[in-house]
Amino acid sequence: MVLSSDELEILHYLKGYKGTFVPAVEICRRAGGRRRYESAPNWAGALMSRLVDAKFVEVNERGHYRFVRDTQPVLLDDNYFPTEESAPLENEDYIAVQDESGEKTNLWISPHIAEILRKAGKSVSGPGKVSRLE
Repeated sequence: MVLSSDELEILHYLKGYKGTFVPAVEICRRAGGRRRYESAPNWAGALMSRLVDAKFVEVNERGHYRFVRDTQPVLLDDNYFPTEESAPLENEDYIAVQDESGEKTNLWISPHIAEILRKAGKSVSGPGKVSRLE
């Protein structure tokens, strides 16, 4: 789910209460600022239902909201970091790029990077192409 800036602002406000329920009027008053509340006093009402449906926020029987914290930490398996076989290197400087047909292609680089590569002794063909050294 893609969150709008208003929804992110509400979530950020609710995170500060660390698990306590906050009334909707208080969210409307404090999360968006004074001018926002004066122009539209119930601006957060429609957004709260989306956040409840997405399970970012939970609501109690009185209509107060709180941020749902993940109680279980995310566990990563032992193979979190990629191995050398998963990202083959070519001449220790370039990552191999292949298109759908499996052919190796040239990478476009900016002209000032091409100049730096030429000074380092690398083969650069044209104003933005690095030829593959094999």
